[in-house]
Amino acid sequence: MTLDIADARVIDITVPLSPALPVWPGDPEVRVEPMMRIASGDVANVSGITLSSHTGTHVDAPWHFIENGATLDDIPPERWIGPCVVMEIPAEARRVEPEHLDSANLPHGIERILFRTANSALWEAGHHRFHDDYVALSPAGARWIVERGIRLVGIDYLSIEAFDDQEHLTHRTLLGAGVLIIEGLNLTAAPPGAYTLLCLPLKLAAGDGAPARVLLVQAP
Repeated sequence: MTLDIADARVIDITVPLSPALPVWPGDPEVRVEPMMRIASGDVANVSGITLSSHTGTHVDAPWHFIENGATLDDIPPERWIGPCVVMEIPAEARRVEPEHLDSANLPHGIERILFRTANSALWEAGHHRFHDDYVALSPAGARWIVERGIRLVGIDYLSIEAFDDQEHLTHRTLLGAGVLIIEGLNLTAAPPGAYTLLCLPLKLAAGDGAPARVLLVQAP
């Protein structure tokens, strides 16, 4: 695929990694600690970073929930790159359900969908607590995704499934079918519509997931 971005609009939908970032309950907080500093007489500035593989804007490989599923280094990079649609979910919706997907009139053959929900506004608050009432994709919505041949789905909070989904049906349905997941997006600056997705997760050997830099490119 050739992508000319000379005159295109490029939107960074990645949340900044910092100690101010909320994390999933039980995960380590983001720590960025000085190891070397020029101001202290060292030759260079070097920092140590501590974080979970599912921190901030990150991807889920199938192995995250499927024991024999593909790990991050099994997935070719082109799976993370290509045409996508940012889909607006009504502000009052607490779950993305099949009826939302049915009414979206998605382009024929589209394989990547990002859900822009009320979650995105949470990132604008800066340092905030973890919210467990975020908008999520329902298990029925996950089945819809699989049945329609969607191969990648993203959402604008730290998990695509509801906090109280103790059976993890949404994750298991998607990842069990090989559908890739991007979580922790900030779609505030990305109006609904068609884009080219550029998602570059860290190349973590045998990874269950990893932080990623994610961009949307919109032709002029």
